[in-house]
Amino acid sequence: MVKGLIVGVVMSALLAAAAMGCGQVSAPWAGATNDDDYARPDEVELIKGPVSPDGLQAIFATPDIATGEQRIAVVLTSEKGLVRSPIATMTSFHYADGGAEAEMRDTAVALFRPFPLGTRGLYSAQMQFDAPGDWGLEIAVLDDEANTLRAELRFEIAEQTEAPANGAAATASASKTIHDTDIDELTTGTLQDTDLYQISIADAVQSGLPTVIVMASPAFCTNAVCGPQVDVLSELKDKYAGKAHFIHVDFYDNPTEIQGDLTRARVSPTVIEWKLPSTEWSFVVNREGIIHRRFEAFAPLEELEQALLEVLG
Repeated sequence: MVKGLIVGVVMSALLAAAAMGCGQVSAPWAGATNDDDYARPDEVELIKGPVSPDGLQAIFATPDIATGEQRIAVVLTSEKGLVRSPIATMTSFHYADGGAEAEMRDTAVALFRPFPLGTRGLYSAQMQFDAPGDWGLEIAVLDDEANTLRAELRFEIAEQTEAPANGAAATASASKTIHDTDIDELTTGTLQDTDLYQISIADAVQSGLPTVIVMASPAFCTNAVCGPQVDVLSELKDKYAGKAHFIHVDFYDNPTEIQGDLTRARVSPTVIEWKLPSTEWSFVVNREGIIHRRFEAFAPLEELEQALLEVLG
């Protein structure tokens, strides 16, 4: 099924290492105490599978995964553009000891989740991974003539995630608020919803209310797995105002200095403190300050709302 993919993954890793100037692709935050020695995750290449015989290519949206139940998300493309079939079937394979023979492990139905404005979208599902090591994923969709088309990925599963895991205590970061600085210093986006900057993460997770946290840069969301997450957070806030805290932390700490030039950018201290290995994250935290659900890459309103309802009770 999932054959000969290791070369593509290795090349992606080498490209990422070259971009970052360091070999630790899997832990860009390792040893970092400030922005100067933080190997920036916004310079890490996306993991892409090969173009399949059916003409599909899978782009991995959620590489920071470990053993246990994990949210898996992928973008599928073809020579015609984004693949938008309503559902996909995801099948996982484990390569014991990194060998060539794969053993099928889990199968899940993934729903297509369109981004707002309908320009992009991804497939997401919950899957189980029972061991660390070398894994593969086969994604199958139907075309307009009900023919089955397939794409493949190969990736590593770690024993622990880099970013905080489900069930871990939320890091009580003293994130900046509107009471500390002007709104232009809090977001790179043109949507400036001041409600999203009223309280720090530290105060929110100790308040006894659930908290939804988005860490992303609205202005520099440029890759295939990144979407308008702050817009979704604002929409969720409007629907559940007063029942939870809603916080946006921009990926970059100096929006007004960047002015479209990312060479001037500094990664937010909160992003570093949370050890985020990629550029767009959402977390739903329960009343006790424990992470209930984590979402790497774009998380649509439906997924975030379901997770919030679970902690609202």
